Amino acid sequence: MEAKQLSWDDFPTTKYLRPTYRFRNDDLLSSARNGEIQFSTASLYMLHIIKFYEWCIAHRILNVTEHAKPFEYELVKVQNQGTMRHLNPQFLVTSTDLRIRVPKRADIQSLNPLSKENIRLYASELTNFSIEFVLHQLLQIHSGLRINEACTFPQSLALNELNTGLYSEVVIGPANGVTTKYSKERKVEIPAKLAVLLHSYATSIRRKKRLKGKESSFLLVTKIGTPFNANNVQQSFRRLKKSIEVKHSMPFKHRTHDLRATYCTYRLSSLLEHGLQKNAVLQMMAWMGHNSESTIWKYVDYLEREKNVQNATSFLDQILEEAVYE
Repeated sequence: MEAKQLSWDDFPTTKYLRPTYRFRNDDLLSSARNGEIQFSTASLYMLHIIKFYEWCIAHRILNVTEHAKPFEYELVKVQNQGTMRHLNPQFLVTSTDLRIRVPKRADIQSLNPLSKENIRLYASELTNFSIEFVLHQLLQIHSGLRINEACTFPQSLALNELNTGLYSEVVIGPANGVTTKYSKERKVEIPAKLAVLLHSYATSIRRKKRLKGKESSFLLVTKIGTPFNANNVQQSFRRLKKSIEVKHSMPFKHRTHDLRATYCTYRLSSLLEHGLQKNAVLQMMAWMGHNSESTIWKYVDYLEREKNVQNATSFLDQILEEAVYE
């Protein structure tokens, strides 16, 4: 509104000249279609605008008339996903004509692992961030942890003497304080070089200084000694993403969850090269914590389409080692 010199409470008779519709159509939808933001992000921004105007109307800060209002209400049919959907397949919900539909993506399209080139750029840029953020990201991309699982990774596991092989398996779950999905316990693999970094940080002076004499069962802590959380990670990841885009004049269309997909893609490719497909799928299913084989089979389908990822057994390890571990 500031850029276009619009007033927040001025609603012309023509609907699509109103500031709410102009923001939706000219800014949010345009940015989403150009790949600058996700459609889900645009939908969330629009929801905030709708809630703001609803609050103003409810508190009589804004007076509306039939011909001058920020949006129109309408009833929308939603598919019932519940157990009784065969009896009641649809139900009606109240929405507005400002809502932004998030396009459905095919199973394979929904996977968004980092390409080889993006891994190089990501690994190079990662070295400019704090060791806490680096370790968090390595736990995601090298061990397949979800964002909150990496945030709550326990110090006790980092202090343990891990096996001297290339990988060690550790158990994560509520028993050692890790916030896993559905509070499910599972084993994950930790590469040997990452295990060394985790142990080094767990016993570091830096961590002790951050805690200021306090104790924390979680490995990663902030400057003020509190446990690392998803907000800390997302803020740093946005800065990393923006830095890549500015330095290299290219879009970096990834989110932190894509690191998990990257791990699964490259690790599965490695396992498929050295074993039976069924065994590889079951192993990845266990490490990723998926309840259904169908989720991992999507990665198999993806690999069959993306031949450039094939024969890349040690590519992920190699790039991260060159950029981060040395």
